[in-house]
Amino acid sequence: MVTSSILFSKKAENVKQNPKVSLLFSNPEGSKAGKHAVLVQGMAHADDSDLDHGWEKYLGYWRKKEPYIDAYLAEREKFGWFWKRIVVQVEPKKILAWKNGDTSRPPEVFGA
Repeated sequence: MVTSSILFSKKAENVKQNPKVSLLFSNPEGSKAGKHAVLVQGMAHADDSDLDHGWEKYLGYWRKKEPYIDAYLAEREKFGWFWKRIVVQVEPKKILAWKNGDTSRPPEVFGA
């Protein structure tokens, strides 16, 4: 699951037209995947039914990834369009993992 501000709604439109997506987790700081690289391929669904609050149930995960988000939440009214968010859920179909991020070697493959 990821969220995207409606300021970047092209992502959601692309998902609606073609739900096949890939997510690459390769930054050890942002992904918490360590030094590993993980590519998730799957089918996505963009939910824009509640732009104001639909994403809030995922706020705990966002805080773990980016603890500074609370400073922006405190100023939520100043950044109104940023906080109108589309929730994109991805159903993984195939996962490729490269130990230690070494993409010169074949990945370990999970799923189809």
